[in-house]
Amino acid sequence: MKWRLNLSWTILLGSLLLFSPMNREAGAFLNFGKDKPQPRAILVLVDMSGSTNQARRTVYRNAFEKIYQTLQQGDRIVVGTITSRSYIDFKPAVDEEIPKQTIWDNRLKYEQKFAKAKKNVQSAVERLLARKRGTAYTEILNSLNIADTILHKEKRQKILVILSDMVQDSKEYKFDRAKVNNQYINDVIRMRKQQKLIPNLANVKVYVAGASAADSRKFRSIENFWTRYFAVTGADFSTHRYGHSLIEFEKES
Repeated sequence: MKWRLNLSWTILLGSLLLFSPMNREAGAFLNFGKDKPQPRAILVLVDMSGSTNQARRTVYRNAFEKIYQTLQQGDRIVVGTITSRSYIDFKPAVDEEIPKQTIWDNRLKYEQKFAKAKKNVQSAVERLLARKRGTAYTEILNSLNIADTILHKEKRQKILVILSDMVQDSKEYKFDRAKVNNQYINDVIRMRKQQKLIPNLANVKVYVAGASAADSRKFRSIENFWTRYFAVTGADFSTHRYGHSLIEFEKES
């Protein structure tokens, strides 16, 4: 009789624990189903050249707002600049990991931790975008090697967002003056290969916002350059993610 009584209490206690609010909450965050979003490593490179002063106040801010709306637990967001010295002395303005909720966090506590991490990112980005003096050059090509360095060991989904007019303006290559045709593109790619400067961006999903040019013909020729260059790097790139605005960030099926 005694063992039956103990068994009954054990079953009752187990039922209470199984259906308690704490257990349901813990189970929700321990149950990582196939359809649960996977953590991402999001690298945002911001063009700080003088030609993008207006875009930093409008297009780039709008792009960041879209990125903020998608942040989820376990994401890492890194924000850095595209300048003439990015490749030499790159230092991220932001490198923040969005905390994961554990079974020890109630909803309120986790929301506070999430909000704090998000605010840290927003404050640092706002300081970056508020800078008034632009740099002389736009060194996009070498900045992509920084993306390789930051993302190559990441186990999370890799996303690269480039906020730039995409007009490379360096000592070696000046897209606004050059005739960016197929021969020009072939020459740049060949030279970069010879110098072993082609980054490895395999499994990196690329978005571009802020793309611009003097006219539609120049816009298409520069877009073609980056389409071919990203193909050589192995990146996941598509022209529908290349444009003036960051329209459909992470909304594709």
